[in-house]
Amino acid sequence: MAAIGNDPPHCEVLDLAWGVHGHGPYLVRQAGYLPGSLDLTTQQFVLQKSGVWLINFAFVMLPEAEQEAQLFHSLAEVSEFLDQLCARPVCVDDSLPEGSRVSEILAHFECCTRRILRGMRSCSVLSLTNAWRSRLAQGAHS
Repeated sequence: MAAIGNDPPHCEVLDLAWGVHGHGPYLVRQAGYLPGSLDLTTQQFVLQKSGVWLINFAFVMLPEAEQEAQLFHSLAEVSEFLDQLCARPVCVDDSLPEGSRVSEILAHFECCTRRILRGMRSCSVLSLTNAWRSRLAQGAHS
């Protein structure tokens, strides 16, 4: 596993399949460890539209409206955002809300998971390989 970075091939796009024809919205995530860390513990991070990679456990603690504001509405939007992100320094936030307890985080995680699953018709995870990016550029996905 690699350090968290802004390299699209290390990202995964989660198609939540709520949208028209069962496509979108999309959540971008990445598994890895903190850049520069001597502790190589792998964590799951979610990409925010600010360009910050937020640790998954903090993401589920956000209010529902803030979580939904981080979703992308097309694969073209994901691709464009990631292309711009490549040129920026990596920004990672692995902090949890102050005073949060494990039981509270797990309860939020369960609630968030139920809400997402309730809206899904299906779910798929796309790895951002060169082949996928080529298909996207040719308009195979929208």
